[in-house]
Amino acid sequence: MRLSSPPFLSWRAAVLAVAAIFLAGCESPLNATRAQRFGAGDTVPNAPRVEPRALALGLNTTQNQESLTPESMRAVNALLTQQGRIGDQTLSITPFSATAEPLAQRLAQALARSGARTPRVVSVPTDEARLAQAASAGWVLELQSEALTVDTTRCQIANSSNWTIHPYYGIGALGCANRANIASMASDPRDLVRPRVLEGADGRAAVLAIERYQSGETRDLIDIDFEE
Repeated sequence: MRLSSPPFLSWRAAVLAVAAIFLAGCESPLNATRAQRFGAGDTVPNAPRVEPRALALGLNTTQNQESLTPESMRAVNALLTQQGRIGDQTLSITPFSATAEPLAQRLAQALARSGARTPRVVSVPTDEARLAQAASAGWVLELQSEALTVDTTRCQIANSSNWTIHPYYGIGALGCANRANIASMASDPRDLVRPRVLEGADGRAAVLAIERYQSGETRDLIDIDFEE
């Protein structure tokens, strides 16, 4: 004699099967809808790379050559930001005519006030092809920046098919954003690729603070009234 399954077990199995089919059919559209807000990819994060990089930027000025155009000012700020800390960059400015030399000197002074290390103003180039290229583009000055920069992998998604449904499994290798943030905050990019001896510390000052705490001679914190 063959025993049959209880009715409620068959009903439950049927419900689970339908739910599985429903979820399998809806997961892809739901994931695609959510993923449109963020984008997706399959790149595995790599360690940051430190390498020298040199960039040059042609600059336009107003008609009377009194100042840079707003577009050139934005381009200068973008280039300096891309190259890291301005104090770690080697900057040089090339005027393409004798009349542009005073503006080049003023730009060098403005960069120095912003923290640059003595920007250098070079002489007007004698290369006819370079001068012709600058004239055709309307460039009056050229700004060159040389610096050690950090190249980090853009953090992307490892599994783009269901990462918004199962983010823990779809993100992939963890720590990419953390590594990218640390790399962008490093004051010296070389610290990411080589060790460096720590500077000396004042151990006596640290000991005195512990001794005051143990003896009950703690010092009150400064009371600052931020409402004033």
